[in-house]
Amino acid sequence: MSTLEEHRSTGADEAGADAAVGPHPRLAVLGSTFRAFSRWQAALPVPARWRAGLVGIQRLLRRHRLFAAALGLAVVLRVIVMAGFTPAALFKLDTYDYLWGAAHLAPNPVNPSGYSLFLWLLRPFRSLILIAALQHLMGLGIAVMIYAVLRRRGVSGWLSALAAAPVLFDPAQLLIEQLIMADILAMFLMIAAFAILLVRKSPSVWRSASAALLMGTSAIVRPNTLPVIVAIAVYLLVIRAGWRTACAALAAGLLPVAGYVAWFTAATGNVGLTNSEGLFLWSRTMSFANCAVIKPPPDLAALCLGRQPSAQVRPTATYRLLPRQYLWDHRAWLWKDVGPGLVPDAAGFTPANNARARDFAIRAIEAQPLAYLRVIGAGLMRTFIHSNQMHFPGTQPLPVIVSPANLSYMLAAVRDYLGTTDGLAPYVSNRTGTRLQQPYATMLVRYQDLIHLPGPLLGLIVLTGLAGLFIPRRRTAAGALIWISAAMIIILPVAEHEYTFRYVIPAIPLACLAAGLALRNRDKDALASGYGQLETRPPERPSGVAGTTDLAELPHPADTVADPAPSLGDESRAAPGQGDESRAVPGHGDESRARARPG
Repeated sequence: MSTLEEHRSTGADEAGADAAVGPHPRLAVLGSTFRAFSRWQAALPVPARWRAGLVGIQRLLRRHRLFAAALGLAVVLRVIVMAGFTPAALFKLDTYDYLWGAAHLAPNPVNPSGYSLFLWLLRPFRSLILIAALQHLMGLGIAVMIYAVLRRRGVSGWLSALAAAPVLFDPAQLLIEQLIMADILAMFLMIAAFAILLVRKSPSVWRSASAALLMGTSAIVRPNTLPVIVAIAVYLLVIRAGWRTACAALAAGLLPVAGYVAWFTAATGNVGLTNSEGLFLWSRTMSFANCAVIKPPPDLAALCLGRQPSAQVRPTATYRLLPRQYLWDHRAWLWKDVGPGLVPDAAGFTPANNARARDFAIRAIEAQPLAYLRVIGAGLMRTFIHSNQMHFPGTQPLPVIVSPANLSYMLAAVRDYLGTTDGLAPYVSNRTGTRLQQPYATMLVRYQDLIHLPGPLLGLIVLTGLAGLFIPRRRTAAGALIWISAAMIIILPVAEHEYTFRYVIPAIPLACLAAGLALRNRDKDALASGYGQLETRPPERPSGVAGTTDLAELPHPADTVADPAPSLGDESRAAPGQGDESRAVPGHGDESRARARPG
């Protein structure tokens, strides 16, 4: 009211001046007061910012209409997924391990429990639908970040939208977003880290540390991204960001990993992320190990292929089962002389068994390195040969036979997290733990038969990014970082355990991002630089030609009405292995345990 009184006083003075020339002084006073009130109302900051923001969003959507349309269609797809598979998709025992860990806040010896911590934050809501919805938003956010980084780096609008298309429309991506599993959270944190790092030409210490911190958080969700923390530090040195920046990023990336290791050590007495990496690697060696060549000591002889109960069914040197079938066979050596664990299928994952398995695996790889590389190569080839490897089921999956202990544990995990098993109890023993709703489930089955990312096309995308590393005009440090990270994420699960397409999915947006960077228009690149070299001269723009707004930076409210949109090149404005995949996919596979590798 004090402001209005001041305006009234000013209005009275103005009215006195007007009275000399006007016959109606009171009307003049009222008119002056009304005008002052209008100016005061227009000066209110919040509505003005809202109006300017809406104008800015409208302009942004017009300039990126192709991607905006694709994003809208992707939202519709995700609504259909959530309507067709309620409340979410549950993946064998892994999902229940995460729910149990969230309800009891205990680290799991098989997989890191970073995802359980995320679920613990959402536990007060007691809703799997909310979790699935947030994960679908993460998928959309990944697509937006890919598009924004590519546009910022000079890639055309249609090509940037095309690079984001697999995340927006691939049915395998939609499925992992609907699964109560760690994959989508780890992917979102990883892409967010790269987006923060690559949006500026020479990232600051704080920006680099923030990106590495997100990558480290991703590593305690799924440890495949652990080597990427080191890759980020190397990248910062290559682009001459300085030792201080690189060391700060390395320290920030290792901080969440160290915190998780401390928690795991306090809870289990063993230093590490899990008690499983050696056991998973041992299962990988069962694809090639020959103890006549390895010559292990007597205390490791029980780990040889010929001593495994599964191998004795067909005792030939050439017949090999899937690595998981050796690992989860409860007649095998690691399951002997152990009591029942609180979490099913975890009693065999002890520090002693893990160290023993690691010792055998290292000996096997050292004795037969070419055989090891051969099984890795065979697994990797499946990534680029087969297509449509993850499927939504079209009909309600039938229950499978589970042990009474496992069924009791699954129901307890759901009950402890949600507070009830109502609506889920009849479905926890089927392969997706979900209710199918028609006609939405059938719509998705028909959709995935027509639209998916073919393996050969993924191979072409990966080769495009690789070519960008060898063509001087196409080569960038950012492209090298992204491509190498994608390669590591594809290779590591196959090298440590076995091939499963679900492990490849987080690398697909990186492969698309690397390919897009290789095809960028250097003249429009706001961050144009050589491989490890920084340019000081901003790209030129023809005078009088307005550019396009970058999606990574919304226009300032003050600029949304009168200012032309900045161009992407305007630095002053634009900078601010051999297994059958059907065994491991919901809706397919045998009863054998198909856990994820660590993470």
